[in-house]
Amino acid sequence: MERTPFYATLIEQLGRRATRAALGLSGFRNDTLQEYLRALFDRVAGAPGAFLADPVFEAGFGWQPAERTLSGLEGNLLHPGLVRALREPQKQKKRLGEDYSFPARRRPYRHQLQAWQALIQGQPPRSVLVTSGTGSGKTECFLIPILNDLATELEQRQNAPLTGVRALFLYPLNALIKSQKDRLVAWSEPFNGGLRFCLYNGNTPEQAKSDWRCEVADRQTLRANPPPLLVTNATMLEYLLVRNEDRPIIEQSQGQLRWIVIDEAHTYVGSQAAELTLLLRRVLHTFGCRPGEVRFIATSATLGDASAASRQHLAEFLADVAGVSMDRVRVIEGQREIPTLPESLLNSNLPRPDLETLRAQSPQERFLALASDGRMRAMRAQLVTQPSLLSQLAEILQGRTDAPARRETLQWLDLCTQAENDQGEPFLPLRGHLFQRTVSGLWACANSTCSGRTSTVLDQPGWPFGAVFLERRERCRHCQNPVFELVQCAECGAEYLSAAEQHESGHDWLVAREYDLNEDEFQQELEPINDDESEDESDTPSEPTAKQPRLLTRFDQATQRNWGLAPDGRLDPSGTVGIAVHLRLPASEDDGLECPICREKERNKQLFRPVRIGAPFLLGTAIPTLLEAMPPLTEGQEPRPLDGRRLITFTDSRQGTARFAAKLQQESERDYVRSLLYHSLIASAQPADPVQV
Repeated sequence: MERTPFYATLIEQLGRRATRAALGLSGFRNDTLQEYLRALFDRVAGAPGAFLADPVFEAGFGWQPAERTLSGLEGNLLHPGLVRALREPQKQKKRLGEDYSFPARRRPYRHQLQAWQALIQGQPPRSVLVTSGTGSGKTECFLIPILNDLATELEQRQNAPLTGVRALFLYPLNALIKSQKDRLVAWSEPFNGGLRFCLYNGNTPEQAKSDWRCEVADRQTLRANPPPLLVTNATMLEYLLVRNEDRPIIEQSQGQLRWIVIDEAHTYVGSQAAELTLLLRRVLHTFGCRPGEVRFIATSATLGDASAASRQHLAEFLADVAGVSMDRVRVIEGQREIPTLPESLLNSNLPRPDLETLRAQSPQERFLALASDGRMRAMRAQLVTQPSLLSQLAEILQGRTDAPARRETLQWLDLCTQAENDQGEPFLPLRGHLFQRTVSGLWACANSTCSGRTSTVLDQPGWPFGAVFLERRERCRHCQNPVFELVQCAECGAEYLSAAEQHESGHDWLVAREYDLNEDEFQQELEPINDDESEDESDTPSEPTAKQPRLLTRFDQATQRNWGLAPDGRLDPSGTVGIAVHLRLPASEDDGLECPICREKERNKQLFRPVRIGAPFLLGTAIPTLLEAMPPLTEGQEPRPLDGRRLITFTDSRQGTARFAAKLQQESERDYVRSLLYHSLIASAQPADPVQV
C-alpha cells in the first residue's frame, strides 16, 4: 500500500513556499532580479543559496530495554508504594494530559535502570550525568529515585506529610517547568498529600488553591509549609536566597536538601556555568548542607559524543558544578537498540527495484528488497552510527550529490520508513533535522559588466549591476570590484545599491552605508512609525557629516554624477579609472535622497530599506506547512481544527512569541474567511445565459 512521501514532500514544500512568501514580501520591481532569486532560493535543500540547508537525518530506533521489569524491582530497588503509584497514577479528579502509568510488566530502558541503581544504591551519595536523546525518558532517570527516597522517608515517618525542601529541580525555561506538572501529579497524588511539590516561578500567585493534594499552588502555602519537591529556575532561586519573605522556606528546609537536578545542562556554558556553580555553592551553604551529602543530577540530549574523552569532559563538568571529586560522578548514556537484519540477507546484493515498484509492494516485501541491497544496508549502518547529511546519504546510494540525486534519496528515505519486517519493526525509522536560512540582506557588485552575471538569469539588459550575493562582502569574488548592499524604495519597490561618499587623504571614496544588522527580528513585525509623526523628532542627521549617502542607479536616470570607481573604492571624477558608476545625490546637504522613480524623499533612513526577511515571517510560512504534514488525530468523532493536527514550537523571545502567536491566529482566521467567501460566491453564482454571452 502506497503512502504519501513525508520528507520528500515536506522539504520540497518548505523551500517552495518560503521562496514564494519571501519574494511576495519583497515585491522586487526588477523582473530579472525576481527570477534570479526565485531560482536561487528554490534550489534543492543544501544547494548554495537555497532556503533550506543540507538536512540532517538520524536513525530513530528505540532505546535498549533493561532485563528486569518494574515488578521485578519492587521491594529490592524500588519502594512498593512508589511502584503502586507508577502502576496506577492518579486519574480520578480530572483527565491528565497523558497516561503516565508504568505497567508492572514494562521494562525500563537500560540507562534508566543504571541511573536508578547508581542513585539509590550508591554509597556514599553519587552524582550522575545522563546524556541521551529526546524521548528516551531522562526525566524518569532522576524523578523515580527521588520519589523512591521520599516514599521511604514517608514510611519511616508513619506517613506524616513531609515538610521542607529535599529535592531542588532547576529548569532553564518556565515552559519546561510547567511541562512536569502532570507527571508529578500522577505519581505524587497517590501518597495522599504526603509527597507534595511546587512549581515556583514568576507566575506563581500569592494565594491560590489546587485541585490536587500533592500540589502547592501559591506562595503563602510554600512559605508556611514548604513541600519536599521544589521545581524552579535560576532566577527564582536567586530571589529565594535573598528575599526576607522567602526566609521561612529555608528555615524549614535546613539540613534536609539531598537532591539537586540540573535539566538541559547544555544551556549552561562559559560564564553561565560559572554563575550556576556559584549559585549552587550559595544554595548548599544557605540550606545547611555539604556537597558530599547531596546527589547532583544533570541531564541533556545534546552533550558530547560517545568517545571516552567526551565522557571524561562531562564528568568533569558535573564534578566542577557540584563541587565533588571525580570518583563521585558517573556518566550514563542512552543506547539505541538496533534490530539485526536476517542473516540470509546480510550477504545478498540483489538488484534494487525502482521506486515505483517498491511503492506498489507491501511493507514486508519492501523490507526484504531494501535489506537485500548492499547500498541500502550501508546507508542504514551509517545512520545507526551517527547523524548524516542528505548529501552524504546521496553519495552512498547514488554515488553523486547533485540535485536529482538528493531528491531521489529523499524518496528512498521515505520508503525506508515504510518498510517493516514480520514483527512490525521498520527497516530504518528516521528523525529529520531541517534548518531554514533567513535573509539578512542582499549585496551586488557595482560593475554592470561583471563576469559573475555571465550565463545567469542576471545577464539581461534589465539588470544594471553585477553578481548578487546573500552575504556581506566588500569585493566581488568574480571581478574584484566594490560590492554594496541592495536597497528598495519603500514606496515603489525600485532597487538600488546603497553607498556613502567619504573624503579622505585628498580623495573621494565610495564606502558601504551601514544599516543595523542586529535588529530584533520579532520587532520587524510591528507596524512602522508614520513618517509624518516622526519627521521632526530629531534634528540629528542620519549619516555622519563625513559620509554622505549615495545611490548607485542605472544609466538612464537624470540628475546624477557619472564617475569612475576604482577596485579600492576611490572615485574618479573624470570617469577614466575603474568601472563606470552612476551616483544619485541629495539636492542639498540638508536634503534626503530622492527615489528617481516615485520622487519620494528619504527621512531618517526610512525610505531606502535593505532586504531583511527574518525568522518570524518565515515561521509564518513554515509552521502551517509543517502542521499540514502532521498526522490527523484519530481519537473521538468531534470535528477539530485541521483534523486535530498538532505541533509544538519554541523561540527565545517571549514578547516575540506572543506577537507571533497572535499574528498566526489572525492570519489563519483571515484565510478561513477568504475561503468561506470564495466558496460562497462560487456556490451562489448563476450559470451564464448563452444568449447574453
